[in-house]
Amino acid sequence: MKHWLFPSLLGICRRWLDECVVCKDNTFKQLLLLLEHAYMAADKIYGAIVSSEQGRKRLLPILAPYDTVGTTEHVEFDTTRAVYATRPDKCHVSHAVGDTADWEQKTAQALEEMEEVRAYVKNQNVGFVIPYTIAGEEKAYYPDFIVLLEDGHGPEDLLSVIVEVSGLPRPDKEAKVAVARELWVPAINNHGGFGRWAFVEVRDPWNAQSEIIMTIRR
Repeated sequence: MKHWLFPSLLGICRRWLDECVVCKDNTFKQLLLLLEHAYMAADKIYGAIVSSEQGRKRLLPILAPYDTVGTTEHVEFDTTRAVYATRPDKCHVSHAVGDTADWEQKTAQALEEMEEVRAYVKNQNVGFVIPYTIAGEEKAYYPDFIVLLEDGHGPEDLLSVIVEVSGLPRPDKEAKVAVARELWVPAINNHGGFGRWAFVEVRDPWNAQSEIIMTIRR
C-alpha cells in the first residue's frame, strides 16, 4: 500500500465529484455515502486512473494457476437454447449457442463471412472468463465470442479479439465492458506471452462486420 499517494488520490476524487457527477431531480452527492454507490464510484475512479496512466507498463495479468491456457478441443455439451450451425473451416465447435433469439446467431454468421476471420468460437462452456467487481461484489464475465483475426501482421501474428454483443445498456454490462477493454486487454498485452488482444463491443449484429473492422483500425 503506497500511503504517500493518498493526497493525490483525494484530489482526483474531489475533481471527479466536481466535474463528473451530475445530480438530477432530488438527488444529491451525499447519496454516494451509501455503500453500493460508493463501490461504483470507486470502480469508475480506479478504471479512469488505470486507463489514463502513461509510461511504464505497470498493469499485468494475474493468471489462473491451473489451466492457464484454454482450448476448445474437448468442448462437448447439450443445450436447449437456440443454436447456429457453424462452418467447420471457421469454427471446430459444431454450433454457436445463442443467449438471445438471434443476436449471437447473426454475429456468428457475420464472423464466418469475414475474410479477415481465421477462426472463432462462441464462448459457451469454453471456460474463458474475466473476473470483475460491481458494487463491491465479485462477478465472472463470460464474453460472447473469441475471434482470431488477420489485421495485416501476417498469418503468424493473428490478433485475438474478444467480441461482446450488447443489448440494452445496463450497469453490469457497462462494468464488464470497462474491465475487459480498460484492464484485461492492456494487462494481457503487457504480459506479451499470449499474442496480441483487442476488445470489440458490437451493438448492432446486422452491422457487426463494419463495427469490428472500424474498432480494430482505431
